[in-house]
Amino acid sequence: MNEQNLDYLKKSLDYLGFGTKLNDVLESAISRELPAFTLGVTQSYTSANAKKNPAIGSDQVRFMLNFNRSKQSDMYFLNDYEVTLNKAGSALPIRQVFDLERDNRITALQAYKLLSGNSLERDVYTKLENSEGSEKKKVWFKLNLDVQDAYGNHPLKKFYPEFKFELSDAIDKYPFKGLTELGKDGMMKMLRSGHMAPAEMMVGKKAAAVMVTANPQFKGLDVYDKNMAIIRQDEIFPKKEEQKESTVSAEQRTSQKSEIDAGNTEERFPWENQRDGDTSQSEEIGR
Repeated sequence: MNEQNLDYLKKSLDYLGFGTKLNDVLESAISRELPAFTLGVTQSYTSANAKKNPAIGSDQVRFMLNFNRSKQSDMYFLNDYEVTLNKAGSALPIRQVFDLERDNRITALQAYKLLSGNSLERDVYTKLENSEGSEKKKVWFKLNLDVQDAYGNHPLKKFYPEFKFELSDAIDKYPFKGLTELGKDGMMKMLRSGHMAPAEMMVGKKAAAVMVTANPQFKGLDVYDKNMAIIRQDEIFPKKEEQKESTVSAEQRTSQKSEIDAGNTEERFPWENQRDGDTSQSEEIGR
């Protein structure tokens, strides 16, 4: 048995959030020199909603970790792991396979947050062009849970700094009530780590307790009420929606007026159409 390789795999499991609970079965599988094997473990997580209402219960997450032995040596590698999330109160499980190399070594807790619909930010090392070095960047991750590919996976979207999503600016757009600079810093820390952040916000003309998550794709926030139902943006920004509708109505009225004016022009100046027809005929005749 390659003890150095075994020690590395144990450290990898600990980094990914599985602690030491799989160490014994990992060592047993490697000692049998299996060409490939899978280890499973179930972990419980408490959602933001369950923290407020413990009667909801915990979310159960099943992890299946896939190991393969090298064909050239006695070393084993953890290539990917499959995650199945069973949300408390939901009969439909959510499944995803995370490739450690491709998906930047997403941890167990981060996988749970992503499968719960949250976004998170983490450091990613990218290779520099024409160089062997690498550069560290802050990258936002979000699963598109509305779509599945041919393998049953949800696309994992990555938003690099070039996308220009500024969390601080996004928070400033929303009508939070009593949000201090210190409170904002705490909220940003929670959102960046993939948590839902509690806050108070003006929804319409009333102050309401809400939970928010970052939405880097639309450079804003997702806002939920106390029952974890999404609050539409037009409920939060009614004036902007009214202005938008007013602008659209004005454009429609202008368009209708233009059509009426154009129709009146044809009635008042019918000879212009006739003149165009005569010119066309004369050009053909003159050829």
